[in-house]
Amino acid sequence: MFDISKLNKITGVAKGGTASIGLPVNATYEKLHFKIAGCTPADLQNIRLDLNGDMLCEYDSLQDIVDENSYFERDQVNGLVTWHFARPEVKSPINADLSTQRFFALGTTGLSTVQIKFDIDRNAKNPADENEALDVSVFTEKDIGTVPGWLFKRRSFRYSFSQGINEVADIPKPVGAFISMIEIKKAGVKSSEFLVDNVKWREHVPKDLHNHILEQRGRTAIQDVHSIDLAMSGDVFSALKITENIFDMRLRIDCETAGAAEVIVHYFADYASTSF
Repeated sequence: MFDISKLNKITGVAKGGTASIGLPVNATYEKLHFKIAGCTPADLQNIRLDLNGDMLCEYDSLQDIVDENSYFERDQVNGLVTWHFARPEVKSPINADLSTQRFFALGTTGLSTVQIKFDIDRNAKNPADENEALDVSVFTEKDIGTVPGWLFKRRSFRYSFSQGINEVADIPKPVGAFISMIEIKKAGVKSSEFLVDNVKWREHVPKDLHNHILEQRGRTAIQDVHSIDLAMSGDVFSALKITENIFDMRLRIDCETAGAAEVIVHYFADYASTSF
């Protein structure tokens, strides 16, 4: 039975605190809606979703989820931030879109714990109303329980880039997983190249053309984020499948300026057969 309900009160909701909430198991989660007051999405930081104590996804802040929703052109409203497990942008040339989108929903049957943790900035406030009380609540859209199936896993890696061409050659290659997108989060990225065993999956193209192609494919480029989208048509299984025969996988990133960078890899994999 499809259900929309509020989760139990989140513990630790205080400025400078660490909050946590457990999701009841034996349900299949399509979306989580964070309703926030007295803070901004950027004030909720170091977000982590664990299944049985192992990390599934990590976000630097809730603002990253807002940006992800903007990139995929998902509907948004102020004061609410939606974490999508079922993927509304996914299409299929074979199956009905709805069944394909729900393919990635978060099944929890058979799990012991499903937990979300995040830190709250000690200076958290709502710029529009600085006297508004801090509050965070979570509502779920869930259905009948299933075991965890194919799930998206978001991983973040930090680098210091110089001006000019920078190579990243240490992206993890978990066999059996797919890579649907790689994001380079840094101001001044001009272009990038993505090579798999010296085969160019993406070549350097002018930034304005790169962003225009994204927009033609139903994406919205995010400021200071360079997205290498390997599933732009919505067919995620056209993404890169990692096999034991892949020995080298690297990025070549052309930067206008030096500085810190975050490289974010969006994997998806069968939960039962992968452990990364």
